[in-house]
Parts: sequence; C-alpha cells; structure tokens
Amino acid sequence: MRKLKSSLLSVALILLGVTLGFAFSVSASGIYNAFTVSSFNLALVYEYPNLAFGINLSDVNERTESYKLGFVNVKRKIDKSYFELLSFVGATNGLVLTLGYENYSIPTTGFERTYYISSYQTLVSEYTKTWISLPSIPFGEGSIGPFALNYEGFRLSKLGDHNVSLNLKRGFALFDTVQLSYLELGSIYSLGFFVFSDKSLEQGITVNLGWDFAENRIVGLLGGRFFIEFDELRFFFGAYGTYLPSASKVKYGIWVRFLSPLAGDLIVQNNVAYFKVRVTFGE
Repeated sequence: MRKLKSSLLSVALILLGVTLGFAFSVSASGIYNAFTVSSFNLALVYEYPNLAFGINLSDVNERTESYKLGFVNVKRKIDKSYFELLSFVGATNGLVLTLGYENYSIPTTGFERTYYISSYQTLVSEYTKTWISLPSIPFGEGSIGPFALNYEGFRLSKLGDHNVSLNLKRGFALFDTVQLSYLELGSIYSLGFFVFSDKSLEQGITVNLGWDFAENRIVGLLGGRFFIEFDELRFFFGAYGTYLPSASKVKYGIWVRFLSPLAGDLIVQNNVAYFKVRVTFGE
C-alpha cells in the first residue's frame, strides 16, 4: 500500500505540472536490474525486488567564446562538463554518480561515466564518442583524403560478475572513396565495409568479419544504422548480429539513440539492457 501511495503521488505531481503549464523534465534510466525515475530533484529507485527513494542533485558548466560576424557578436559553445548525484535510502541504500564532458570543437569528443553503488551490487557504465572530418591534402599532382571518422562506444559491467556485461562499439571511417567499419560486440572484434552511407557517416550498412575471443573462432557481423521519424518521434536505430553464427547461439546488439521528444539511449546486447531517457513537459 505504501508503494502504491508513493507512485500515485509521483503521477499527481506530473499531472499538476502539465495542468499549471510550467516546464519540467522527467528522467528515467535502467542499468541491468536497477531502474530510477526522477523529477523535481526527487527520485524513485527500484532494484529488483527492492524499492528506495532518493534526492537528485546535478550541475552543468558550459564554456563559450565570442567572436564578430560582420557587425554582430556571436557566441559559440566550446565545451560542457556536468555531473549528477543521486543518493537513495530504503530497502536498498546507495548512490548513482554520473560524470560527463563534451567538446564541441573539431574533433568533437565526449564521454560519460556512471557508477551505480548499492547495498547489493556495483555497476559501472561508460560512453565515449568521437567525430572528426578533414579535407583532402594536396600530395604531388594529386591529393590524399578526405578523411572522416564517426565513433561511438558503450560499455557496462558488474563488479564481481563477468556474466553481466554489455560492450557495443562502432566506428565508421571514410578515407578518400573507401568506407570502412569497425564493430565491437561483446567478445567479438571485427573489421569490414560501411556501405550505402551518408556523408556524415551516421547511416549505412555494416558488413564485417572478425574474431570471437570467447569462442576462439571467426565470426561475421551484419547490421545497419538508420534515421527513423514517426510524427514527432525522431531517433537513430542500429542493429547488429552474427551472420556466421557462433558455436552456441546468435549474438546481437541493438542501439537506439532518441533525439526528440525523448532524448537518450536504449542499448541491448543479448540478455543485458541499458536505457537512459529524458522528456520535458510544458515547453
């Protein structure tokens, strides 16, 4: 009954915000078997089968620089650093600490690391990204390039339990007219070609061949990443799997990057999942 009252109170606060018309955001995240929902700096944590309540604190620091564009002063973002700390007590006690950084210059880089520490388990997740684009360089009577790289990686692990892990990394590169693909899926490391892609290397089909270090055998990977839009819902959908099956079962990975109105990620690899999304109401 106490859990039901708390859930009804959270729903009532959200409906009150929508009714009054002021803007607020709701964040939800899930790491393996731990789920959190937070708004108004209050949080509800469910770590199967335990329930807890917490307080969420966060801070963002953005650096900008100003320059003249004709007669107009323009500000440009340089980078952003942020942190988020959630402390919770109840049937399980602990904290969730997130540290992140984004650099908006070229090369564009960023990382985010999250530590989930509770009475029963410790989970660590890490996200990294890199984007770089260089023009052609004159060389003799010809030129070398252009060169572009679009890399994104995510890793999740549980301390003391090697059966709980998530590792999905993809890198798409362009060198002159050759488009290459690097894909890391769990214990599989592979190289191949990135075909039917766009200029930003955000969309395309991956055809790779690699080695599964867990099973000591050659494995092929096939997949793709595409932009999808349904009305106001916009997201990138990426899916990858073994087309030369492993000895025990087909291995796969799915990565959904939500752009709007949801913002965040949903990542699934075999039997382990991670998600973190944010939605703003009242804007």
